[in-house]
Amino acid sequence: MEDKCRAGALVAEVLKKEGAQYLFGIPGGHIYPTMERCEELGIQFIGVRHEMTAAFAAEGWALTTGKLGVCTGTAGPGVTNLLTGLANSYVGGFPVFALGGKARVTENDRNELQDFNQMAILSQMTKHSRAVTEPKRIPEYVGRAIAHATTGRPGPVYIEIPRDLMELEVEPSAVEFQEKYCVGSKPQGDPASIQAALDLIKQAHKPVIIAGSGVWFSQAHHELHEFVEKTGIPFATRNAARGCITDKHPLFISPGYDHPILQALMAEADLAIVIGTRPGFTLGRGIFRKDLKIIRIDIDAAELTNQLDITVGIHGDAREVLRQLNEGVDQGSHPQWAGFLNAVKQQFAGLFGQMCDPAHTPIHPVHLMNQIAQRVDEETIVVIDGGDTATWATLVLPAYGPGQMLSIASTSFGPLGVGMGYAIAAKLAHPEKKVIMVTGDGAFGYGSAEFDTLKRYGLGITTIILNDGLWGMIKRSEAKKASGKARFVGVDLMEQVHYEKVVEGLGGYGEFVTDPAEVGHAIDRALASGKMSCVNVITDPQFGPPSR
Repeated sequence: MEDKCRAGALVAEVLKKEGAQYLFGIPGGHIYPTMERCEELGIQFIGVRHEMTAAFAAEGWALTTGKLGVCTGTAGPGVTNLLTGLANSYVGGFPVFALGGKARVTENDRNELQDFNQMAILSQMTKHSRAVTEPKRIPEYVGRAIAHATTGRPGPVYIEIPRDLMELEVEPSAVEFQEKYCVGSKPQGDPASIQAALDLIKQAHKPVIIAGSGVWFSQAHHELHEFVEKTGIPFATRNAARGCITDKHPLFISPGYDHPILQALMAEADLAIVIGTRPGFTLGRGIFRKDLKIIRIDIDAAELTNQLDITVGIHGDAREVLRQLNEGVDQGSHPQWAGFLNAVKQQFAGLFGQMCDPAHTPIHPVHLMNQIAQRVDEETIVVIDGGDTATWATLVLPAYGPGQMLSIASTSFGPLGVGMGYAIAAKLAHPEKKVIMVTGDGAFGYGSAEFDTLKRYGLGITTIILNDGLWGMIKRSEAKKASGKARFVGVDLMEQVHYEKVVEGLGGYGEFVTDPAEVGHAIDRALASGKMSCVNVITDPQFGPPSR
């Protein structure tokens, strides 16, 4: 570093030391010294069109790489625009570092530009939050925050630096940098609990594995695969763990949500091994019978008994615990149980296949999803956004690799608009892979300006819109309670809008599809265009996904 630098540059020094590659945000004077130094150090600033996208891109980076994502917002509204994304990361347990600008210390409580009590809000929706009061301590604050974000149960953290401190010149030689801010050691399970779990696994005839985000953020996909191969236990993956073992594996059950196939197996199972995940909105507590034996593994000891009456609880990192289990577990198989799984999957496939006529017009949502699924391979990242659209996509679309399905369903928070941030991060992290974003027409509106971002950074993402002219999930749920009412408030969007023209106007490729026979061809042309692209598919609004 130079003899002197602005204190905000110290943030960038620690981010570089801890492996950050991108900083997502919108330029602002309050944060500019950090942005500038990040670029100088090779941490590229990705300027989006709304800070909500920046926060979603940071968590998208975590979801597709397993590593810390970084975002920033300038003071006041720039920070409050990050809130939805940070709240989603907090609910989902995603490692995100957020830097907030702040009005000058001398401007506090004087009605100056963008002065606002940000800490009162951010402290409620982050794992760790601090306001810097001494510029020379910036590395300490940033390093400690990153440690909180990435250890234990991951989560978002927030550091706030007032503008006058951010811009103050300091001598780097007078600033203390630590050699390490984070350590790689992870807690193992208690040996007695490991043995108790091994005993239960040995006794089980119909075991099931449900693996969640804890598997992904401990990077335990190889250990999970070895465990499945050794034990012969059928498995479901959910949230950030989707694709940690390919859906093509013969023992894959279904996505680990309230899916009909998983429900059928859980009704018969005699043991559930729950790894790094919680029941709730997408995985109902009722799926776990009172007489079901449960092994639960979690990095947070308090989660072991949260909502479930377990048989054995193992407090530890998913990767370390799976290694311990793999060392002690016997080679096994459950051919009859696997046969039952295959029978249930075939039955579901038959019933689901009967749901739509592929020639039906307007296009049936299942036909659209089937056409997308046929174009997903091991080199495809799928991003899912929307309400009904996300439900259809979760039921139909496959995950064939770790970090290759980024979905609104990865948390129970359910914020529309995650798609564009997730897709930007996925393409930056994996430029060699094709990225397909599947969204509803409602959710599309949250990030439509970000096609400008895609154009500026040369990101060839293909967006497929399920366009039914509705806030469909809300209209369908209200219709069930309507008692013959014909009018619903605020749930209708304009019909057959040419959203693809937005993409074309910004230099991308677009298609408007009404013919069911053209859906697949249109997707192929979009993928082959070599540009950011949009396939806008008009679907029949009368068809909604199966209700819970």
